[in-house]
Amino acid sequence: MTTRFVRIALILVVAGSAASMTHAGDANDAAAVSVRDDAVSKIVAWRTKSAESSLKKKDQYESTQPWLTAEALLMATYGIGRDEELVDRGLGILETQAKKAKTDPVAEFYRGEVLSWLGEKDAAKKAWQNAKTRAAAAVKADRKDATARFYLGAALVRLKQPAEARKALKRAAKDGFDKPMVDFQIGLSYLVDENWKAAKNSFDDVHELDPRYAHLYFYRGLASDKLGRKDLLLSDLDQFVKLAPNSPEAGTARTILEAMQ
Repeated sequence: MTTRFVRIALILVVAGSAASMTHAGDANDAAAVSVRDDAVSKIVAWRTKSAESSLKKKDQYESTQPWLTAEALLMATYGIGRDEELVDRGLGILETQAKKAKTDPVAEFYRGEVLSWLGEKDAAKKAWQNAKTRAAAAVKADRKDATARFYLGAALVRLKQPAEARKALKRAAKDGFDKPMVDFQIGLSYLVDENWKAAKNSFDDVHELDPRYAHLYFYRGLASDKLGRKDLLLSDLDQFVKLAPNSPEAGTARTILEAMQ
């Protein structure tokens, strides 16, 4: 295990030991959720070092420790394709977090993501269904809960309900949720619809807002290929591999690049 992997693992061990500390009140809870969401937005863009910096701001004095979800996802991101034990530990912490916060869709959604990376499709689908149910309940309780709207939409994308997904995602953006994350999920929803032009346009929107959002290049490349632009496919896949060389899709990207050279 590399020094970085060890460091991430130790962070999680120490964080887990803080669970018995005194609850510091709603303000600290909100701050901890904010830390989690900021870190997650960077992890999904495959900016792991930036996510680490965000997590240094975590608050350990609150009950459910939502930032553990981001740390577990970061652990799985570092480990995927390189350290199976690290991925398994991250997955276990996501499961624990999902059980701790039974109404919060975030940990359950990312548990589905990691299960999908590992090829466990049925288990991933079940996790996404659970995330959808939690998010829908949260939206019913608070119509302006942008985070719940986003995870409702993202779960619906993975459950292949793209039209409903876009409704939720667009409302999440209107209510202030992270725009690159929203546009990326909308792009994925159009891929489900096989609307390649709309998908490419959505990934172009992500690019304008955050040109280092790694996965936009992989999926924009696929959409461009369907539109007959193999030149854009090649350039986007090349950029994707540079930004996210150990991501689950990187092997597919390298295979396509090698086949087309």
